[in-house]
Amino acid sequence: MEQYAPILILPAALLLDLALGEPPGCCHPVCHFGRWARLMERTWKRLLGKTFLAGSLAALCAVLPPVCLGAGIVLLAAAVLPSWAAWCAAALTVYLCMAPRSLAAHARRVLSAARENDLPQAKRKVSMIVGRDTQTLDMHGVLRAAIESVSENLTDGILSTLFWATIGLLLGGPAGCAAAAILHRCFNTLDALWGKKNDEYRRFGTFAARTDDALNYLPARLSLPLIALSCIPIPGMRSRRSLSIGWKYRSAHASPNSAWSEAAFAGALGLKLGGPVAYKGIPAPYPYIGEGRMDARPGDLSRSIVLMYAATCIATALFTLGTACF
Repeated sequence: MEQYAPILILPAALLLDLALGEPPGCCHPVCHFGRWARLMERTWKRLLGKTFLAGSLAALCAVLPPVCLGAGIVLLAAAVLPSWAAWCAAALTVYLCMAPRSLAAHARRVLSAARENDLPQAKRKVSMIVGRDTQTLDMHGVLRAAIESVSENLTDGILSTLFWATIGLLLGGPAGCAAAAILHRCFNTLDALWGKKNDEYRRFGTFAARTDDALNYLPARLSLPLIALSCIPIPGMRSRRSLSIGWKYRSAHASPNSAWSEAAFAGALGLKLGGPVAYKGIPAPYPYIGEGRMDARPGDLSRSIVLMYAATCIATALFTLGTACF
């Protein structure tokens, strides 16, 4: 079994997620990390204010302990337990850092409300996975918002984790795999907490936000061919259109990474995503992404969930194959 352990780690992590989903919030490591990050935020703001230096030191102090702890647990397992235990510990770590089943579950709640034509409920459900104001959205807008969330989180919450887990595995074995997966998930969480463009976080959150952008840079660009490839076995999906629209609108977003997967989904589904939104009443004049119809339907969201799962499985297979070749 030991010789197969490196190529089993990512499939095992994905199977754990599909079988178990995310742990309850009260015991999920990300929730504990959030509390630790808030402690670091208060500490460094008290010492250095809301400066870039304070945010950089807070981010490093928040991230390094869980990274070292994760790698240390894997190394300890390798030292005192049978040889395969380290690989199991690494697979468990990657599982905790990715959440395709949770993403699908949130999207399906929006889908269920949309199929019942319950707009207030659909707004409540989509507000749990998007940061924009949802009060003024019609049902088409709610469905587009949910599809955008699925497409963006495919990169941030799944493909990037698989990518960095693979890089860590190739460079540092199971301990490197765990450390790299945790590093990405921590900075992704910090970006959600501190990556706000307001007076409180404009300078303090810059280091965390830019590091998250850097960690997602390559996975975002890999997402375009992955999504186009994933369209092929799904009825009604447009693989070539996904590739062409994805490339054409790859930069149509304020984030350097978000438009790659959103544009690929827009092309695959024949939709126009993005466009102007508002955050806490403040307009954000984002451009539209894609050249399809605006009237998203429940079937579009359903297909986007299938596409997310297909891309996850294909990425897992390709990264596993890459690991086996080295």
